[in-house]
Amino acid sequence: MSSTIGKKYDFNGKVALITGSSSGIGAAIALQLAEYGARVTITGRDVETLRMVGKEIEEKSGNRPLQIIGDLIDPTLPVKLIEETVKEFGRLDFLVNNAGIATAAQSISSENFMDEFDKVFAINVRAAVQLIRLSVPYLEKTKGNIVNISSIASLSTYSLIYGSSKAALDMVTKTAAKELGPKGIRVNSINPGPVITAIYRSVGITEKPTALEENMKKRTLLDMAPEPIEIANLASFLVSNDARNMTGSIVVSDTGALLMSSKN
Repeated sequence: MSSTIGKKYDFNGKVALITGSSSGIGAAIALQLAEYGARVTITGRDVETLRMVGKEIEEKSGNRPLQIIGDLIDPTLPVKLIEETVKEFGRLDFLVNNAGIATAAQSISSENFMDEFDKVFAINVRAAVQLIRLSVPYLEKTKGNIVNISSIASLSTYSLIYGSSKAALDMVTKTAAKELGPKGIRVNSINPGPVITAIYRSVGITEKPTALEENMKKRTLLDMAPEPIEIANLASFLVSNDARNMTGSIVVSDTGALLMSSKN
């Protein structure tokens, strides 16, 4: 996993909880925040990949992350994540709602449509909202902030289930920002375009990495296949004081993919 060079931000004394951090975007965000000095809680469903990310974080930052195995479809996990993080580190400054799943059920007439709908919304929306609710008392104390990892699918008709879940998350970002602003808590969203992560495997994309990268390049204006570290760079900016005037923002980072798919 690559990371930025140098110390752009100083997050010493800060504590971050990043969901879906055993691979991809979440792992990149956790690693970068840790390299900038934050203590981090990482979580995911796969024991081995989470252990590997934890080892890399400790090697590169010098601090051991708190590792919690679990699936956010379980409504008791958000409670555990918040409680264990505060118990371990004594505070919470940054909540990054990165965990998300997609589905191969694209058609409303798909046989398993409603089951997939409920599963995707449980993780992509409900778990994020629950974590926000639980984190508010701690973030109010630290004047912390929340970053929701959404998708440009929320701004297109790409997928009814996945796109609708991310559109709902965008509305959560805006309404939570409005409610929590007076408490000193900022809430923003990052809406990536195609980034090579495990979520593509979950919807049946099976190309070899090189072929997948080339396919992604064709879907962008900048002939690039974005990497998770580029989303991590943006997340670090949003939780930093450099973004202190930003809240309720839906920040698209997609190498022009949304424009390229537009009919206008």
